[in-house]
Amino acid sequence: MANCPCGNEKVYEECCEIFHSGKKLAATCEELMRARYSAFVKEKIEYIGTTHVPGTKDFDPKEATEWSKNSTWKGLEILSTKQGGAEHTTGTVEFRALYSDKEDKDYLHHEISTFEKIDNAWFYKDGQIVGAGPIKRDGPKVGRNDPCSCGSKKKYKKCCGA
Repeated sequence: MANCPCGNEKVYEECCEIFHSGKKLAATCEELMRARYSAFVKEKIEYIGTTHVPGTKDFDPKEATEWSKNSTWKGLEILSTKQGGAEHTTGTVEFRALYSDKEDKDYLHHEISTFEKIDNAWFYKDGQIVGAGPIKRDGPKVGRNDPCSCGSKKKYKKCCGA
């Protein structure tokens, strides 16, 4: 039998399946994060929906189902976990999930997820994608009429910018 997709060294039936079936609630935000990843792998999208903070409006089950079905999930890496707040009712998990699409192109989903504990159950609140900010130029911008940076002594627009 293979290990659970979440990366723990237990079989799925003894690991995340107990959460997906409703037999047990995740005891920590990291446990919930691992179970949610496994839910994508196993196409248990209903679990993804029920583990969002109640009242969440931006979850699209149809879109999540398509992403789950059209992806080959290649692994989960938990980078850090923090539980805080009064009585540990909030938490964050930074993770990386590697997957590929139908064309076998690899993608890395790197996110810092926030979680909230409500009535003794952990819920996914939201996430911040890491590295998704604007790209900033390191050097100065070369203008069209500036000398070309290749050293040809031509204007940029007539040389490398053509």
